[in-house]
Amino acid sequence: MHVFAGLGAFVGIVVVGSMILALAIPLLLIWLLIELVQGATGGGRRHRRDRYDPAAEALKYRYARGEISQADFEAGMRSLGYVKRTS
Repeated sequence: MHVFAGLGAFVGIVVVGSMILALAIPLLLIWLLIELVQGATGGGRRHRRDRYDPAAEALKYRYARGEISQADFEAGMRSLGYVKRTS
């Protein structure tokens, strides 16, 4: 009698599961590293300025119409989390 007699399906599931994990774990680590690097460098697809922000749009509209000064506009944008770039 073979040691694994009657366990063929179970052994197959374990082998396939091990192969999937052997591929999934490195891929997950690579994805996590990419996300961390993009977040630290300001890259990636989740920039605050890329999303629609009604409060920022209202500030831009009021500034464009002359209802608020440039200083008020910049202060409002800073308070919303938009940082003025200095180059």
